[in-house]
Amino acid sequence: MTCQDIIREIQRQNPQISQEQIQEKLEAEKTRTGGLFCDETLLRLIAAKFGVQVQQNQVHNNGIMQTSNLVSGLNDVSVAGRLIAVFPVKTFQGIEKSGKFTTIILLDSHGILRTVLWDEKAELVEFGKLKSGQTVKLRHGYTKQDRNGKTELHLGNKSQIEIEPNNDKDFPPIEKFTEKINTLNFNSGNVHLCGVVKAVLGKKAFSRGDDTEGVVMRLALRDDTGEVTIVAWNEKVAELEFLLRDNARLIMVNAKVKASQNDEIEVHVDSNTFVDAWK
Repeated sequence: MTCQDIIREIQRQNPQISQEQIQEKLEAEKTRTGGLFCDETLLRLIAAKFGVQVQQNQVHNNGIMQTSNLVSGLNDVSVAGRLIAVFPVKTFQGIEKSGKFTTIILLDSHGILRTVLWDEKAELVEFGKLKSGQTVKLRHGYTKQDRNGKTELHLGNKSQIEIEPNNDKDFPPIEKFTEKINTLNFNSGNVHLCGVVKAVLGKKAFSRGDDTEGVVMRLALRDDTGEVTIVAWNEKVAELEFLLRDNARLIMVNAKVKASQNDEIEVHVDSNTFVDAWK
């Protein structure tokens, strides 16, 4: 169901509630949860508080789907691919319970898929059992639309994860889905890049508004089409310094293109970006 479908269902079962009131509750939940959850998830939580059960579209599928065929609202989804990014586990305090989650990024022959692991599935990352570079099968998940309108996969307690399955097939390298530096523009948004570090342009500490200290570092990254400045923030500085060596080859997943103070293109790397050595 779409967000508007959920709103209509809430109103159908609770005609005294206006759409404006639902939108106000949605905005309040977005503020409370810090933007961690998409509108559909929050509307389902709001619906539950009003005693409304919202059903997802059912897709009875025991086979492996291609990432390019996924749309929001599917149930019983299984995919296979190679992990190209594994992010740290985070905890959250929900309306009725607390829990943990993490994000992994999967690549198959048709595209790249952001996947959210919840609770015990997130513990596979927490305990070091899921790592970048592994091939996996993700079974019995469900799809949603993220905050940017893209389809993402979610895996809960009823889902299954097979690590390095014996009947694995080869998957393309990440380079197939990375952008070339000379194609970047101010509308590129989030991008995946591979390149060679040509120079460290500087590193400095700064004070935040809450009197805590941060750190920022700039690098020059080059591929076969051009060069761009990489701006790394806070914990990503330490990660990059660990990887840096002469002509270090790096992969950056989910970096963000922004305009510099001189109105030039630069690529920012923060806690939402995965960085690793590019083999």
